[in-house]
Amino acid sequence: MKKNRIHARAFSLLELMLVVAIIAVLSGIVAYSVTAGGEKAKAKATMATLDIVSNALKTYHLDNSAYPPAIASLYAAKILDSAKPAKDGWGSDLIYSPQGLNGQEFTLRSPGPDKQPGTPDDIDYFTMNKQPQ
Repeated sequence: MKKNRIHARAFSLLELMLVVAIIAVLSGIVAYSVTAGGEKAKAKATMATLDIVSNALKTYHLDNSAYPPAIASLYAAKILDSAKPAKDGWGSDLIYSPQGLNGQEFTLRSPGPDKQPGTPDDIDYFTMNKQPQ
């Protein structure tokens, strides 16, 4: 009498490990792409915030014939909404001074991703559109 053997078809350990390795590589590529895109988005958000604050500074200047001593004055004058404080894309306060450098009207910049002012990754309002994005 013959016994019927049921052969279970299954993946070998090597095949399973190969699939897991492919998934790991693909997820690494996706994670890198998402992270790099996040930094670009934060930089663009910072540039938009610098534009908004610079317009508010110019409005204040038109009304008062001088730039405010601090960004907080823009909230007091109700030119900026105090519910949304002026922060860069990384959550740092903007750097502002009514005295401009190199012939600029005022100083307005973000400390950038490293959150340290005076480093090469700072985003300056007057030069931000000249930087490659």
